[in-house]
Amino acid sequence: MNDFEKKVINEIANCENILRWHKNIERKWLCINGHLNHYPDFIVYTKLGKILIIETKGDDRDNTDSKLKVRLGKKWANKAGEEFKYFMVFDANRIEWAHTFDEFMKLVKEM
Repeated sequence: MNDFEKKVINEIANCENILRWHKNIERKWLCINGHLNHYPDFIVYTKLGKILIIETKGDDRDNTDSKLKVRLGKKWANKAGEEFKYFMVFDANRIEWAHTFDEFMKLVKEM
């Protein structure tokens, strides 16, 4: 994991409402298929039955495919059902439909 992934999952794991989490190993677990194959970084389960699919994006990344991935992830979550939520998380410099780390952590603590 890179430093930003470690930061995100450490904060998530320390939330009282989180039941468990998994690192999504590329080409092994969850793949969101569309016009590209998207392997989000984490699958997180809350105590209230929500399943959070999380893609982290450090501000040091190029992120040329981020717009495609966030749209695909949101469409997937809308069709997957109420319990599924998709989030793309940037350290600070987010894109449309994504969240900054601080915004995201506020949302996670409410689920």
